[in-house]
Amino acid sequence: MLILRLKTGFTLIELVVVILLVSILGAFMLPKLNLGSFRQSGFVQQAMASIRYGQKQAIGSGCQVNVLITAADCTLQWNGLPVGLGCPGGGTNITNPATGLNNFCNDSKPESSADLPTTIRFDNIGRPTATLGNLSLNLGSRIIIVEPETGFAHE
Repeated sequence: MLILRLKTGFTLIELVVVILLVSILGAFMLPKLNLGSFRQSGFVQQAMASIRYGQKQAIGSGCQVNVLITAADCTLQWNGLPVGLGCPGGGTNITNPATGLNNFCNDSKPESSADLPTTIRFDNIGRPTATLGNLSLNLGSRIIIVEPETGFAHE
């Protein structure tokens, strides 16, 4: 009786050749990868997310929140108002729930910092006012707009 065995899988030589080819391609492609555009896009997305999170914190707590966006970071702070509602003291930082850091735009850089720094204050019902700058951020090729009545942040 003749028993046939099927050979499945890859041989060691085939695996080594594939790993060698992938490493050669990686060595040529890595210098061509432009991380600057990823960091710029990340800054815009993180800045919008921090504006939206600041508004949600203001609505949820009933306290005013300041969103400060600079070329280096995006921070959220309690304003301390209105007094008597148990609002945290003015200048107290709000930490990012995902990272535990104060910087909401960690490891990203804006393309242009023409409109930076800017501060947007959300009142206790989520309406924005610009305390420094205006309600639109020009970040080079991308612009973040914060609607004056609703506080919705979009491009």
